[in-house]
Order: sequence, then structure tokens, then C-alpha cells
Amino acid sequence: MQAADFSPKFPESIADARFRSNPPVYLGHSAAARRVQAVIQRAVRTNLPVLLVGPAGTGKEAIARILYHFGGGEVPSMEVVRGNEQPRLLNLGAFTYLSRLEDLPLEEQARLPALTGLGRIVIGTRLRPESEEGHNRLHPQIVRWASGIRIDVPTLAERIEDLEMLAMDIIAKTPARRPIGGIADNALDCLRTYRWPGNIDELSEVLTQAISTGTGEVIELRDLPSRLRVRDVHHARAESPERQLCLEEAEKQAIRRALNYARGNRRKAARLLHIGKTTLYRKLKQYDLE
Repeated sequence: MQAADFSPKFPESIADARFRSNPPVYLGHSAAARRVQAVIQRAVRTNLPVLLVGPAGTGKEAIARILYHFGGGEVPSMEVVRGNEQPRLLNLGAFTYLSRLEDLPLEEQARLPALTGLGRIVIGTRLRPESEEGHNRLHPQIVRWASGIRIDVPTLAERIEDLEMLAMDIIAKTPARRPIGGIADNALDCLRTYRWPGNIDELSEVLTQAISTGTGEVIELRDLPSRLRVRDVHHARAESPERQLCLEEAEKQAIRRALNYARGNRRKAARLLHIGKTTLYRKLKQYDLE
């Protein structure tokens, strides 16, 4: 007969339960992404305010959720407050993400330290505090207070080397009625040519539409929106031939950096770039980098 287990049973803590879920991550292997990842690592170990500076669609709220997941302690949830929701400022949670600080009147911004109390706050803004508009719409006292840890979130164009990794992550998380194994090379090249004014949010919209309207096991060029496939004629004429060939210079630099890091090992360089070996060889020949 098996002995009864009379060992004490302790309820699972909120933090332990959170750690059992899949953690949010800031994906990327570009230099810009690695800088953000390094500051995130530092931020989760403190209780200081965090200021996230970057255009719309760059993933500021996603970073706030990473900080909450790993640094939220026993706080049951992250409160999300928009800058135009002033009444809710009276009820800031123990861990709050305040989005679009610039939408909050300056006198309300000045109240934030008192409203936060002993809680943790992460503040997002689309405005660079050093810009003229930033000087006009961001309270300097709050910028100094919140800049204990500041993360400048790069645009997608500034981390174009990460596009394939981000795209595959989006594809993996998007519901589909058929298996999607990847993106065709010419479709990926087309994605890299676009300037992405809407950043990662726009990339997600484009790929979600491509998955919905496409029929194959990979996303093809024909599945992408026409605005990506058809370049503006006047803009194309104004660009140099190199820029017309799908951010050629950015790709060249990324390939050179990967090869240098891999000490010439092309297989390792392809893995670092998250592209196939055949694709790397083709691009080496295309860019005369052999």
C-alpha cells in the first residue's frame, strides 16, 4: 500500500505560472536588434522607469511585455494605458505600460511619478525627446525621470537583416488552412526593397494577407500586395541603380559582416543571415563578393 503524501502543498506563485508560459522575445540578429536586447537584459533586473522611443509599429508594447514577463514579479497583469485615456491614469497598475506619452497633456505628464508610486512603469513615445516636436510635447522632467533606462527602438528599415527571421515568426504564429513552409526568394527580395513605413505591424499585415489569399506552400511574389511589387516610377527614377536592386548596399554590408564574423565560413555565414546556403552563393555571385 502506497504511503499517503502529507508534504505541504504551496500554491503556485504568479511569477512561476508566468514563467511556465512561452516567453515573449525580441527577435533579431542585426546590430540594432542586439543593442535593444542588451538594454532589455539590463532593464529586467531593475525597477526603474523605462522610456521606449521609436516610431509606430516598431514593437514598443512587445518590449514592455518582455519586461513584465521577466521583471513583473507577483504582479498579476500588465496594465496598458493610452496617453489619450486620462481618466485611467488615476488607476495605474503595479506594472503599467503607458503608450504615446506625447498624447498626454504636459501637466498630466508631470503627475506620473506621484501616480506610479511603488509600481513599475514603462513609457512609450513616437517622438525623439531631442527633436523640436519632442521638446514641445514631452515634459522635460518626465523625460529625465523615465530615461533611467532608455531604449531607442529601431525601425524595420534600420534592421532589415532581421526581416526574414521576423517574417518566419509571423508566419508560424498566423492561423492558416494549409502548411506554409517559407517565402520564395523573389518574394523575400521584394519585401526587402520596401521601406516599411508601418514597420513590423505593416509586415504582419502584409504576410497575413498573403497567407489568406495565397494557395501554395510558400509565399510567392504574386501573393504580395501590388504596392510592394510595383515601385513608384518617379521614386525609382530618383534612386541610384544600386538602390533599385532591393536595398543592395544593405544586403552587401550584412553579407560582409556575416562572412567576417564567420571567418569566411559560408555555411556558418548563411546560418547567421538566416538564409539558405544556395541563396547566399547566389547573392555572393550577384554582388561580386566571391
